[in-house]
Amino acid sequence: MRLRLMSFLLFSLAAVPLEAEAAVCNATVNRDLAWRYAPVHHQDADSTKYRSDMLTRIDFDGDWTMNDNWEAAEALTSNPLPYVYYSVTSTPTHWYILYAFFHPQDWTDTPFDQEHENDLEGLLVIVYRDGTQYGQLEGAVTVAHLDHYSYTVGGTHLSANAESIDGSLLLTSGHPMTYQEAKGHGLYAYGGSHVQDGDGIWYYPSKPYLGYEATTAPATPSGSNPQPSAYYQLIDIFEAGGLWAHRFDTNTFASFGSFRGDTGGGCGSGLAGCSTNSANAPWGWDDKDDGPVFAGELTFDPAHLVGRYFKTSTPFSRDFDCNPYAVEITLDSLYIASDQDGSNDLSDPYFNLFFSDGRGEDTHSGYGDGIVDGDSGAQVSWVWQNPPMYTWHALAGRMPRNRFYTIKTQAPTFRIRVMDWDSSSGDEWLMSPESYYSVTATAGSFTYDFGRSRLAVTLVNAPGL
Repeated sequence: MRLRLMSFLLFSLAAVPLEAEAAVCNATVNRDLAWRYAPVHHQDADSTKYRSDMLTRIDFDGDWTMNDNWEAAEALTSNPLPYVYYSVTSTPTHWYILYAFFHPQDWTDTPFDQEHENDLEGLLVIVYRDGTQYGQLEGAVTVAHLDHYSYTVGGTHLSANAESIDGSLLLTSGHPMTYQEAKGHGLYAYGGSHVQDGDGIWYYPSKPYLGYEATTAPATPSGSNPQPSAYYQLIDIFEAGGLWAHRFDTNTFASFGSFRGDTGGGCGSGLAGCSTNSANAPWGWDDKDDGPVFAGELTFDPAHLVGRYFKTSTPFSRDFDCNPYAVEITLDSLYIASDQDGSNDLSDPYFNLFFSDGRGEDTHSGYGDGIVDGDSGAQVSWVWQNPPMYTWHALAGRMPRNRFYTIKTQAPTFRIRVMDWDSSSGDEWLMSPESYYSVTATAGSFTYDFGRSRLAVTLVNAPGL
């Protein structure tokens, strides 16, 4: 017997109020964590255009219009004050501190090479929450163009997993040491081939909010001072009116996660080419070949990225208690109202779940069946054989994982379908009508009636805020 219900009736069209949670994201605590592990940073520099290799803030010219930054950089008459952007997300076991370094120009003086307006690259620092005030620094992942590089510190609990370890993360006074190329500004851990050579600039983190180590502009490298130093100021990505607040600003971004940039002002002059809209915000950073880790996970789901890149001997939680980038999606429970198999063989449910990455895309080459699927999910592959019908079944502990994190975009929060697995014939829909269901809500508890099944879901907007 098949129970046929009103299709796609939304049982809880309005959110059921959630229990109030104490705010875990504390801006002052996060600022102190960010300073504690802020890099001592070596910026390589080229004498052709020293200022184009100097750190600055994204709105260095007084606005958030990005396609005039090449011209504004050319018009500078003094060396810019340096700034570094940061954000902190956390789980009960780890802090994830992201740092981003901005240059108005990604430039070249090599014939037939490519340059572009705006450049933002950085790193993710991984800290184990061992019960002390600042925890234990374990390692880092750096961003260099279309690649991520993995590093560990001495005494770490981390080891290689799906990605290899690319080297050691050196420390000075507890701060990681980093290195950034001239011209293209790829970022690496300091050491090996990535060390000071000739001219460059050493940048140190400052604490101007405590009244010392004020931000200072670097001197121009010279024969008598080839490695000048300067203090940079940290800027919270989530500050009011800041980078995150501008993520939908069309003067700032050409598309979600990609800065606006054009060919004006001399970009691509001579024998170089100039590409447009080629620089990415941290939520647009992506490694070109790291498998089912998608653009921006360094920001909105670093626990998934770190769990794939590294193994650890410490406790490791995937659930965030502070994550301003994300919407948390929990698939709570499932109700099967239709036997699609017949012949005394009950339906075997699975989900196809899709949600946006940091570039606003929810489908990816090689993972076309979604984040969750019966046999090829990017994060979870799961089928439940013959669950009893006409009763609610909790999914926590039943699925390998039933909680996921998507970045907050203007796209639907997620889209999903419920299917019946068949090993020898085509899979049937456990939904009527037979189409994906899209959800735009970002917070609340909901029960969705798909006709042949029902699904209870909880959404949390920006966990910890």
